[in-house]
Amino acid sequence: MHRRSPAALPPTESPRVGADPGIATHPGVQEFHRYWLELRRGRRFPSRRDIDPGAIRHLLPNVLLLDVHRDPLDFEYRLIGDEVVSRLGPQKGKRVREACLINVSSSAYRNYCAVVESGAPQFLEGPAAVASLDGRQIALSRVHCPLSTDGEAIDKIFSYVAFLPWPARETG
Repeated sequence: MHRRSPAALPPTESPRVGADPGIATHPGVQEFHRYWLELRRGRRFPSRRDIDPGAIRHLLPNVLLLDVHRDPLDFEYRLIGDEVVSRLGPQKGKRVREACLINVSSSAYRNYCAVVESGAPQFLEGPAAVASLDGRQIALSRVHCPLSTDGEAIDKIFSYVAFLPWPARETG
């Protein structure tokens, strides 16, 4: 099977978003998703306690872990890998609705809601405007995966974010 390698995305391309794993071409995203699938061990969702950081040590700089809050639905950044912090700034302890990373096509909030509503991983690849970078565009390949302590209710979202090359802006 031939896999398309991530490349610099043209600035006019819209991000691809959805439940299809084929959306995300970055090898780290694909490996992270396979790890999440292995953690399920026949269950609908793995739990936070199933995660072995030592097994994915090389992926940790690009990992995020969010708590799911209800009434109203919101998401809190609990763990953020060093690569994500260096690119997007510190978000730990912040709620998505107050400090979210914003996609061009839909907000981070709606992307996390899609995971809770569908119970399925949600992939994105393409350009994104990020609030913590004053709206500057970057390109991402990422996956958000649901976790559940009781096997039914999603109470955490486990994500991997890869930063893709982005064409330099022309200055005049």
